Amino acid sequence: MKAEIFDIKRYAVHDGPGIRTTFFLKGCPLRCLWCQNPESMHRGQDILFTRIKCIGCGACLEACGKLDQTLRLPRELCTQCGSCVAACKTGARHFAAKLLSPEETAALALEDQIFYDLSGGGVTFSGGECLMHADFMAHTLRLCKESGLHTTVDTCGFVPFETFERILPFTDLFLYDIKILDPARHKEYTGRSNELILSNVKALALKGAGLIIRVPLIPGHTDSPKNMEALGAFILEELDNRILRVELLQYNRLAASKYGNTTIYTDGGPGEYPLPDLEPQTKEYISYLSSILAEKGICVFCETL
Repeated sequence: MKAEIFDIKRYAVHDGPGIRTTFFLKGCPLRCLWCQNPESMHRGQDILFTRIKCIGCGACLEACGKLDQTLRLPRELCTQCGSCVAACKTGARHFAAKLLSPEETAALALEDQIFYDLSGGGVTFSGGECLMHADFMAHTLRLCKESGLHTTVDTCGFVPFETFERILPFTDLFLYDIKILDPARHKEYTGRSNELILSNVKALALKGAGLIIRVPLIPGHTDSPKNMEALGAFILEELDNRILRVELLQYNRLAASKYGNTTIYTDGGPGEYPLPDLEPQTKEYISYLSSILAEKGICVFCETL
C-alpha cells in the first residue's frame, strides 16, 4: 500500500501547533478556482513538464521515442518508465510524486522528532485531499500515534464520514476548510456542493474532535462580511461553538506561479490561473472580518503579511 506524496515540507509552522513535518498527498474531489496546489488535483503518478526550464535539446525525444514535436504524448501511451525524466538535463521533466508506504512515511516523520519535542509540534497530512487515501491514512496515522507523535489532518471535508471514523482515534487535530456557506456559490467556485462538508464537520464536533476551522480568504469569493456572518451562525447554531478557533487565511498570490506548468501529456495540466490580478486583503479588512466572528464569542485568529 503506497500513496502518491507530491511534497514534504519540513519545519512547517503554519500546519498545526509547533514545528511540523507536512506530507502533501495527490488527489482532490474539489476543483477550487483558486487551488494552491494544482499539481495535486488528480490521483496517481504524473510526469510534469515545466516548459520554461526546457532548453530544447531533444534528449527526451531520443530517449522516449513516443513524443511528438511538442515533446508530449497521449496519456494512454505513457508507461511512466521515466526514460524522459532521466534524459532531461535541466529538470524540466520530473515525476510529480514519490510513492511511499505508511512505514516509510512514518519513518520520515520520526526523523524530525527532536523538533516536535522542543516545540510541541508533530506531523501533518495535507493535499490535495489526503483522506482520499483512506487505507493509507488510517495505517500511517496509527503508526505515528504509536510512536508518540502529535497528528494533524488538513482536510476539505469532502469524503465519506466513515473515513473520518477510521482515523479519528489516531488524529489529534483537524484543520477543516469551510470556504463558503452559500451552497450555490460553493458549487460554482469548487465544483461540489458543501452539504457533505458541513454534515461531516457537525459529526466531528459531536464526537469531540479537535477542530480548527480554516477559511481561505479569496477576494470577491469567500471574503465577504455575509460569508463571515453565515459562518458565525453555523458555528454557534450547528456546532455549538465546539471548535478551538477559526483561522482566516489571507489570500496568497504565489499560487498563480504554479499554473502554466503542465504534464507531459497532450491533455495538458491545469492551464492558466483562473483568478489573475487578485490582491491580498489589507490588515484592516481582515481585522474587520475577524471582528464579525469575535463579536459572536468565537475565537478567531489571522496572520497577515
